[in-house]
Amino acid sequence: MSLPQDLLAQARLLATKEPRCPKDASLRWSVSTAYYALFHLLTDEAGQFLISGSDRDPLRNLVARGFTHC
Repeated sequence: MSLPQDLLAQARLLATKEPRCPKDASLRWSVSTAYYALFHLLTDEAGQFLISGSDRDPLRNLVARGFTHC
């Protein structure tokens, strides 16, 4: 599993671990984790779009690390 998929699975677990009356903190943590899943998915996709070739993974990872979130 990739990091975005792992983060999304964790977000889903956090959102559903208290089915009757979820705590506000659990829901906030879930939303935050889902945001990071999306952020990492987009930076990975951008790195693959900008740097092609199967032997370019180290360079692609550097490009993905160059993105920031505000």
